[in-house]
Amino acid sequence: MAYDGLDMSIRIVGSRGEARAANFVLPQMDDRVVVRTPEGERTERLGTRSSYTYQLESFAARVRDGAPLPLDADDAVTTMELIDEAYRAAGFEPRPRTALTR
Repeated sequence: MAYDGLDMSIRIVGSRGEARAANFVLPQMDDRVVVRTPEGERTERLGTRSSYTYQLESFAARVRDGAPLPLDADDAVTTMELIDEAYRAAGFEPRPRTALTR
């Protein structure tokens, strides 16, 4: 993430085509998603609002109005399991567990 040639693209391939987001982490820099299928290619623009803006709005709605959050603890556990698997796939051990404190 600190590299001068910042590349935060992602390519997703499925049975009916593929999609590539030029900068899914920083949509304010490039909001394009290119979808390719056997029928052709199209470019979609998803908007240049910062992903942080969406997070901040969700947090504020929760604090101010009691709105439900879009994610819960189960989502957090699933995310960490995926991160552990990414570490293993890269040949690393997942980060060490910390002891619970009371």
